Amino acid sequence: MHFTICHELDAPLDAIELAVLSPELGPRLARKVASIESVVTIEHALHDGELLRILRFQARAPLPIFKGYPVAKDAMSWEERSTYRLSDHASTWQVSPKEQWRSYFRSTGTYQLERLPEGRTRRRVDGDIEIRLRLLGPLVERLALAEVQRTYDAEADTLRELVSA
Repeated sequence: MHFTICHELDAPLDAIELAVLSPELGPRLARKVASIESVVTIEHALHDGELLRILRFQARAPLPIFKGYPVAKDAMSWEERSTYRLSDHASTWQVSPKEQWRSYFRSTGTYQLERLPEGRTRRRVDGDIEIRLRLLGPLVERLALAEVQRTYDAEADTLRELVSA
């Protein structure tokens, strides 16, 4: 399932980019999304104009469709690896669950900042989510996408806070 999520932010691209690069982004995001128990920074390294960031996410509970089913806690944990390039204000990212769950889930995409008139910035996230579960895959993808949307909405709010701090 392909998705695009855009937010327009009332701050210049340079200020938003500093917020995107901030090591505070992950921990602050964890406090804003009710379904996320924690976000831990595994790696945050800026070198030669590129930021390599690896964040480990732990969800609080499985998606509502799985309530009542024994879902392992590590099935609700994943790492997001992104490489942000200062030269084009963009990154590529991929989400990796723990190895034993990788055959069921795949997600990759891009993240782009764009200058808008009047000192504003658009953040655009394009991605693909694939959940391979017999019969339930498409439904679970839609539910997961709703969580992704909530997370990127919270990230936009977090970027606004970091810019104004």
